Amino acid sequence: MNRTRIVLAGAAPDAEPTYLILDELGSVVGRGILPVQEASALTPMRNVLVIPGAEVLVRWAPIKAASEAQARGAALALLEDQMTSAVGAHLGLSPPEADGHRLIVALSAVRMQAWLDHAALHGVAPDLVIPDCLALPEPPDDPEGVPVIITADFGALTAVRGQRLAFTGEPDLVAAIVGERPAQALAGPALERALADMAVSPAVNLLQGAFDPTRREPLGRRDLRRTAILAAALLISPLVLWGAQAGADHLRARQAEARAEAKVAAILPQGTLVTDPAVQAQAQLDALSLVSGGGASGLAAQLFAAVEPMDQVQVESLIIMPDGAARAALSHAAYSDGESLAQALNASGLSVRVEGSREEGGRVISDVILGAR
Repeated sequence: MNRTRIVLAGAAPDAEPTYLILDELGSVVGRGILPVQEASALTPMRNVLVIPGAEVLVRWAPIKAASEAQARGAALALLEDQMTSAVGAHLGLSPPEADGHRLIVALSAVRMQAWLDHAALHGVAPDLVIPDCLALPEPPDDPEGVPVIITADFGALTAVRGQRLAFTGEPDLVAAIVGERPAQALAGPALERALADMAVSPAVNLLQGAFDPTRREPLGRRDLRRTAILAAALLISPLVLWGAQAGADHLRARQAEARAEAKVAAILPQGTLVTDPAVQAQAQLDALSLVSGGGASGLAAQLFAAVEPMDQVQVESLIIMPDGAARAALSHAAYSDGESLAQALNASGLSVRVEGSREEGGRVISDVILGAR
């Protein structure tokens, strides 16, 4: 009997994960809490690990690339301005959709490894890793043109899935972003059914790149092959002459590449390493298009991502204005925090204009105008 174990990781690092066991028809035939144990203590079956969506950044964007490695580089460039740091980031990409867009999921590689280690501590080696917001179904097109939002509670946080929209946050923040749009909350059997459907047809699997368990080669294989080719060339003189000509051609090609790299470096952010001029130039143009046209959801997501790590800072209200900018009321401890708050928001990729500050209930409320740059 083909069964699947869906493991729901807790938000706290020391939380014991819960699990559901599905039969081949997707019906729940078991549930419980996974204690710390050896893998041999568990019945072998397919494992799906659902991690907290608050740990990830989810976007959809058009990506054109000749290879998967170039696609990953282009996706990283697109999200660079929306992440605290692109260094050490891990990306998961979906296959291209009909219009060329791809789902991009970004998170810290260190956090990704931590979730895998935590699962291994409880005896689980996952075959699929996905954030909880993408474990929810994408809502269908609404016949009246009003997009529907799907939500579900995972512990103290709420996961949200819309049409090309997915994130997880605190209930109050989710309510502020969703606003008056119709929402359908999944819980109990309905949520379990959604998780069962996800296990069959996931939107993305984060076990990619460095975390792909099938991406392994015997050590030294490539080096040995290259050594054999060089030895054959040394034994056959015509091939040596041909190699010299090829070397000259390679030198001229490298000089042309260096000129192209210098031109591309001039339009890229300062300090960016040029690895593929054509792809990086296109990625920079796409990144500017994505930032300028991210819409209300993208602007709100950037604000909440920037505010989340700040102690004593809360979003009291958020209003999206017709011109695409946003008016927000931010609560903080003292007047002196206003300048540092604006600097932190600027550093996260938001342009900020402080309209004024006032004191309410022992805290300072700063009214700011935000616009993605």
